[in-house]
Amino acid sequence: MRRLLAASLCAALGCGFHPSGLIADEDAGGDAVASDGAPSDGVTAVDGPVIDAQAADAALTDARSIDAIVPMCPTGYGALGTSTSRYREVTATASWTAAAADCNDDDDGGAFTGFTHLVVIGDDAERLALTSPPAITGNSWVGLSDQLIEGTFRWVTAEPTNGYPQVGQQPPWDNGDPDGGDPIDCVRFKNSFTYEDKACTDANSYLCECDAFPPL
Repeated sequence: MRRLLAASLCAALGCGFHPSGLIADEDAGGDAVASDGAPSDGVTAVDGPVIDAQAADAALTDARSIDAIVPMCPTGYGALGTSTSRYREVTATASWTAAAADCNDDDDGGAFTGFTHLVVIGDDAERLALTSPPAITGNSWVGLSDQLIEGTFRWVTAEPTNGYPQVGQQPPWDNGDPDGGDPIDCVRFKNSFTYEDKACTDANSYLCECDAFPPL
């Protein structure tokens, strides 16, 4: 059922988080291989079929409504505040790609209603709720990168974020960020909990999220 809903949403669109405590640590694990494709959270039509605006609007409404569903998540994922999502902080360090793969495979082989992926932060209110006081460590990967198109940052799921975070806006970006070209394509929280683009091969801790949106 959840796979069918996700497929319907992606077909139409093209393919929050309010912490109140600490998350249990868990070492990175799993042997999943990360997708080579880059995420996309918008609708783009170039020399293609005309997109049905009403269908897209309906799918977007459905996406927002499923975000309100409390998911059944793997062991190790905990609730934070009033968020319907569940989270797992990993303090062991890994590259962005390895971190994404570790998060993505957490829901394999179980009867879960939630999907797991690197954390997606829908707006600045969620970023501040996550980090004030901090519920995670600094220098942690989040599910944002511009690996597909340089300068166009995409989250790893189709959760509606209304273009957040706007490139160059400070905050949520750190002073002077994003400032890198290839291969400075992946985003982390700095110790100040603003966003910073870094080489995807750098080693950082990371935060996994379990919610109603599958990784793209």
